[in-house]
Amino acid sequence: MSIGLTFTGKIDSPRTLLEGAQALARERDYALRAGEGGLKVVMCPLGGELGVLWRPEGDPAGPWLVRGGCRSTPAGAGLHRAAVELLDLLPIRALTVEDETGFYRHRDFQRMKEEHFYPWLRTLVDVCRQESGKGVSGMQLCWDLEQYAPRDIPDTVITPVGRFRLSELVELEAQGIEALAGRFFLWNGRTRDARFYRNRAINALWEDCCFAPSARSGEDAAGNAAILDDLERAAQMDPSLPLPRSAYEEVCALAGRAPVLPDGPALTEEFSPGYRRDLVTYGVGALRLTLPGGCLQGWEPWQNGGGAHLWTDGKGPVWRVSAYRMREGTAQFTENLDALHGVEGRTLKGGALRWGWKEVFEDGERLYQAECEVIAGPDLYFITVTCAGPGELGPVAELIGKVSVVSSAAREETVRAQ
Repeated sequence: MSIGLTFTGKIDSPRTLLEGAQALARERDYALRAGEGGLKVVMCPLGGELGVLWRPEGDPAGPWLVRGGCRSTPAGAGLHRAAVELLDLLPIRALTVEDETGFYRHRDFQRMKEEHFYPWLRTLVDVCRQESGKGVSGMQLCWDLEQYAPRDIPDTVITPVGRFRLSELVELEAQGIEALAGRFFLWNGRTRDARFYRNRAINALWEDCCFAPSARSGEDAAGNAAILDDLERAAQMDPSLPLPRSAYEEVCALAGRAPVLPDGPALTEEFSPGYRRDLVTYGVGALRLTLPGGCLQGWEPWQNGGGAHLWTDGKGPVWRVSAYRMREGTAQFTENLDALHGVEGRTLKGGALRWGWKEVFEDGERLYQAECEVIAGPDLYFITVTCAGPGELGPVAELIGKVSVVSSAAREETVRAQ
């Protein structure tokens, strides 16, 4: 269930289109990604991008055919308007736009919100109303299933702009749909106004921020700075707008910046921003691995090809996961774990797990490494956890105890539910 638009048209050449898109991206402070077969103009988070694909109509000298689109929810009506404005300005001929909101034709922004985006939001609230008070767990709205899953808290809902009590969203709607839209949609206004910058910062605080010092990594430094810049800009544009002031001051300390927000109202939230303050669960195929949310995630390539998923917070255990699939039949445990200390196994719903630990030496330093194998049908997952001292093995064992697997049918059902 989403709102968006699609389009087709013709261009003289990919180069002409790319040059036009680059000029618009610079002018409007958008990000641009381009490849051999197309480009994306990224206007905001939460999937806020206009994608264009191209192919020759016949002769590679031109003209070329293009097609593309933009999904405007959950980012909001402001994104939809911005996408239409881009289509107006990009060098695309014979442009045909299929816009389910009708905005491309009538250009009445308020009408688009009232006829499409507000009913869409009311539908989400209706789901919350039906489930409120039942102690439901694992409820997510507009959450990207390709990333981690935050910790469950019964009778709450996870969204890109924060965790809410189910009853809280119902109460917000009762105060007026415009107020709820201004809190839920990242881009609800006609332009990138104060609420846009505040909500973009709120999204980053909740979804991306590790609440780690900027000195830890370039990723932390860039993320912390962007949050602070957005909140300070929002305050300049509208001093009366409620802001997450406690989180702002916390990130200032992490970034080594002096707080400069003028006095003003604080945004009322029951839950402090930051899913990654807590444990979060990552998916690697059928494997579900629960780790501290403050870990940075990466990919470690191997010299002989392939590689491993990697998580580290820069000072604690380093986690690695690699996966293999049997050509036929069910995967089996290897003999690699037989020589380890404290080997134990556990039956999982849909699989099995076995793990132990050993001492290893790297550059003359004694380390402790836990090794775990997880079977899920034809898939075999290898988990290694490298620890600086034996005291870290206990917390590692607790996290290994949270490992689970999900069936392909369960994964498909989750996608359909979203």
